Amino acid sequence: MVEEISLQGPLTFARFMELALYHEGHGYYMTQAVAQDPAARERIGWQGDFFTAPELSPILAKTLVRQVLEIDVQLGHPSPFAFIEMGCGNGSFAADFLQYCQVVAPDFLARLRYVLVERSVHLQSVQASQIQEVIGSSRDGLLCWVSSVDELEEGSVVGVMFSNELVDAFPVHRVRCGQDDLQEVLVDYEDGQFMERLGPMSSSTVESYVSQHGVRLREGQSSELHVVAEQWMIHVARVLRQGIVITVDYGHTGSDYYNSERNNGTFLCYFRHAISTNPFERIGEQDMTAHVNFSALAKAGEACELQKLGFTNLANWLMGLGVEEMIGDEDPESKEIQALSQLLRPHGMGTTFKVLVQRKGLEPMPLQGLRYRAFFDDVL
Repeated sequence: MVEEISLQGPLTFARFMELALYHEGHGYYMTQAVAQDPAARERIGWQGDFFTAPELSPILAKTLVRQVLEIDVQLGHPSPFAFIEMGCGNGSFAADFLQYCQVVAPDFLARLRYVLVERSVHLQSVQASQIQEVIGSSRDGLLCWVSSVDELEEGSVVGVMFSNELVDAFPVHRVRCGQDDLQEVLVDYEDGQFMERLGPMSSSTVESYVSQHGVRLREGQSSELHVVAEQWMIHVARVLRQGIVITVDYGHTGSDYYNSERNNGTFLCYFRHAISTNPFERIGEQDMTAHVNFSALAKAGEACELQKLGFTNLANWLMGLGVEEMIGDEDPESKEIQALSQLLRPHGMGTTFKVLVQRKGLEPMPLQGLRYRAFFDDVL
């Protein structure tokens, strides 16, 4: 980073975040792929910096199997049925999904092609070990890994493309409103430390994002622009020939995202489950995230033939897929029920996490996960 700044001047915050998280030798998600330090710790899970829904409970994977089987019917039982998981964490979701398929849908499993899109070589190894533990030796062609959606051929996917807490980890541009207009937050290096500087918008792409999404902030207010997330959505649409895109993440609609009461935006850092707003400490050792602008994501999809099928929150999604029935025989004091309560909690993950469902090459259709809508259809 320092060398790049000395050669080219201040970085956009998106470039700083990209290097902090994904630099091949020093990035937060990448370093353990090359680290020889025996004290190196995992990033994800109770012993790491944060946990995701699959680490809490297998229930997200189990309910999604139900939803995927319904989509399989709508698609006419294609062979193969492609399930593309983008951003796979430690492999917990994939392991739970495949294990549940073995139990309830072996015929579907025989047609399934499960593709894990994972940038980190280290995490690919962790995922493979996790999956191997639960499903043992699998048939040829069931599993494969790619490092980017770009590696998948155009129009090659018939099935489902799924992500859970991926989009929040994409680099974001940051802006702040001055007396007259928006300025972009840049990252400079001076006197041995990183610091913020304000400057004009760094590119026409950033300017276009501000214009297209009507980004208006009050004086002194900061927020984020999800340019990279929009580019990702374009790639997803390119490879999907027919099927469904399911995006699970924490975030807001556009009108809420840039609400004047959200003075400092949504950017956060995580280190050992503690939250910080300072991106310039523990660089490469702490996670960085920003809440997702689901309105912008849906609009980007519409522009490339991904039609919105529905939008709800995680609690309603799980309830629609029959989570109560699935855990009906569990002891109320069991770990499974305690974990599920985290996913359904009204002021926690249950409402903070949203589910955006988009379709391509399919007519509008009812889905069990969208039975209970948390919002009006035009909320995005």
